[in-house]
Parts: sequence; structure tokens; C-alpha cells
Amino acid sequence: MIELKEISFKYNQALVLKNINLTMNTDEIIGIVGESGSGKTTLAHILLGLLQPKQGDIFTNDLTLLPIFQHAYDSFNPKFNMEKSFKEPINHFKFISPHKVQQRLKELMVYMQLDSKLLDRFPSELSGGQLQRLNTIRTLMLEPDILVCDEITASLDVIAEQKMVAVLKDYHQRTNKGMLIISHDIAFLNQLVERLIVMKNGEIVDDFSMEHLLSEQRHAYTKQLLSIY
Repeated sequence: MIELKEISFKYNQALVLKNINLTMNTDEIIGIVGESGSGKTTLAHILLGLLQPKQGDIFTNDLTLLPIFQHAYDSFNPKFNMEKSFKEPINHFKFISPHKVQQRLKELMVYMQLDSKLLDRFPSELSGGQLQRLNTIRTLMLEPDILVCDEITASLDVIAEQKMVAVLKDYHQRTNKGMLIISHDIAFLNQLVERLIVMKNGEIVDDFSMEHLLSEQRHAYTKQLLSIY
């Protein structure tokens, strides 16, 4: 289980997160939705240890959390070809055997309809969609306890987005490991998540099971988002 207690965070003097309380089980698929500037990405960065909260406590219980970020190009060293970029995490993370990682890499390349020859290329030689799929594969092959996805369909067309949905569903069914998926797109989240957290101005204003998505008890801001969706 992961637990956040009374988490607050400031950029300079601007309060970005306000008293965030969140508990997540290791087998849950949770979505986080909210408009730009609501604090979604900042919360993900705090969970991943990339930022430190100004107040509050985080308990990860030694679970492994790994990200898939929105901007795939920035996730790769432009001086490395894809093969070298994939070898780095295999050598760095020791919680899964290298043989198993390599096998999973091959399976995911086939599943995502990517030619193995792409591993010889550099980031600048690939399309945004190819890079995002490779970015996803690089994390999934390591099978972290919790997968943290931040707007991972932003550069994908509709067909590639549906393939991503299928890949994430398959990953969860096969491993039963948790996912925290950040998106502005409720339609995308509705295909995957079991629970939805709604953020507004740095606060969690709603937190509910997806079966209660259309309940009259939903927060007014949630209803506003749903009216757009």
C-alpha cells in the first residue's frame, strides 16, 4: 500500500498541492483527472520522489514506482540509440532478471507492432508515436509494483491510443500490479481505471469508484468535467 498524508507543495511561493491525502493498494488502477494546473503532474513527481513535499508524509513501503511520462523525446538520451537506452534500466534495476526483461521486451515490441530494427535508431529518427510506444515498453518490461503514467496518449492517434489501452489492460491482467494514470481525458480513463480522483486547484475534490461516475453525489466540478466528456 502507498499512503500520502497531508501533502503540500509550493513552487516558489505558489501553493500547488494542498493537504493531499491518498491511499492506494498495490493492485488498483487509479485515474487522476483535472484541468491544466490542477497539480496532477506535481503529485506524480512527488510519488516518484522527483520532488519533495514541503509538508506531509509519504509511505511507499519499499514498493517500486516507475513512470511513463508525456514527453517521450525528453525521456531518452538523444546521444543513445534505442538499444542502449533500453540496456541502461536493465542494468540499473535488479528487482527483475535481465533474461525475463529481454523476453518481455521482445513480446512488447511484437504486441505494439514495432520492428526490432527501430532499436538501432536514435530518438530524432523516430516519430512521436513510435517514441511514446518505446517509452512505454521500456517501463513495462521492468514490471514495477506501481506504474505511474502521465498523459501518455498525448502524442498518439486514435488507433495507437486504443492499442495503448489494450497494452495496459494486458499488463494489469498478467501482473495484477497497480497503475496511477494521469489524464485530462475521462473517456480514455473510463476504459481502464477502477477508481477516479478529481483534482482542482491543488486539492482532491472527488475520489470514487467508477461505478459511481454518474452519481448525483459527485462534486460540482466533476459534473462540469463530465458535461464536457
